[in-house]
Amino acid sequence: MNRNVKRWAQMSLCALFFTCMACQGGETQQGDETPDIDEKSQAMNKNAQHVPPPEISMGQQIKGAVADLAARTGVAADAIKVREARAVQWSSGAMGCPKPGMNYTQALVPGVRLLLEAKGEVYYYHGRNGRKLFYCPAGRAQAPAYGQGMDIM
Repeated sequence: MNRNVKRWAQMSLCALFFTCMACQGGETQQGDETPDIDEKSQAMNKNAQHVPPPEISMGQQIKGAVADLAARTGVAADAIKVREARAVQWSSGAMGCPKPGMNYTQALVPGVRLLLEAKGEVYYYHGRNGRKLFYCPAGRAQAPAYGQGMDIM
């Protein structure tokens, strides 16, 4: 019996020793490894935090959409006309431009609908309030949830 007690005491001391060493953390690491690990950890923590993008004004939204359409079509930005710019309520997270096979949040989303004209053709840009607008092909473009919204231009 004395032998078992002695063995149990030795195992307990080993476990206690390793537990204490693990609790010391960075103090047991050597050399240049610690800064690399800390930098990687901090970068991962920064990426894990959700920081919403800064809001942009309606003018910036329109300017960005015009620049996108100019690049997309090769038409000069000053030749692109704004036919309609409206604050709207989208019926889902698809924001009036659902992609086939995708599922979207079914909730009202406050947003913007912009119609641009270049060389007699109409192009749709949709998006959320204060965020960059995206191009929506005419075949996928849907009307807002409640009417046409209000004019913002």
